[in-house]
Amino acid sequence: MAKKISVPARNNLVLVIEDDQAIARLLRYWLTQRGFDVEILPDGRVAIESLATIKPPKMVLLDIMMPFADGFEVLSKIRSQRGWNRVPVIMVTSRSSEDNIVRAFEAGANDYVTKPFKPAELMVRMNRLMA
Repeated sequence: MAKKISVPARNNLVLVIEDDQAIARLLRYWLTQRGFDVEILPDGRVAIESLATIKPPKMVLLDIMMPFADGFEVLSKIRSQRGWNRVPVIMVTSRSSEDNIVRAFEAGANDYVTKPFKPAELMVRMNRLMA
C-alpha cells in the first residue's frame, strides 16, 4: 500500500501530480518563483489515496501517463471527491492525440497542455482558470 500524504490547507496551493521527477522539479521551481505553494504527488495511486487527506487546492496540474493509475482515473476520482468539483484541473501531458484531448475534457478537465509546454502559456491558462 502506498504511503498517504497529508498536505496542509493553503490558499495558494497547486497540486502537481506527475511521475517524471524532472518535470515535477521544473514545475515546483517555476511555480514557487511565481508565489505558489506546490505539492508533488509522484503517481496516480498516491494521488487517489491522498485525496481524502488533502484540502482542495487552488489548482491541479495532472499528467496522464503515470504508473498504478493514469491521469484519467485520477481526474475521475478528483471530480467525484466532495469539495473538489470546482478545483481547476489542467492536464499537462505528452499525449497530444485528439482522442486524449476530447477524453480529458469529457472527464472534467478544464484545460489541456502538451509537453513540452511553454511556461508563459501555462501561466496564462492557469490565471484564466483561477480568475
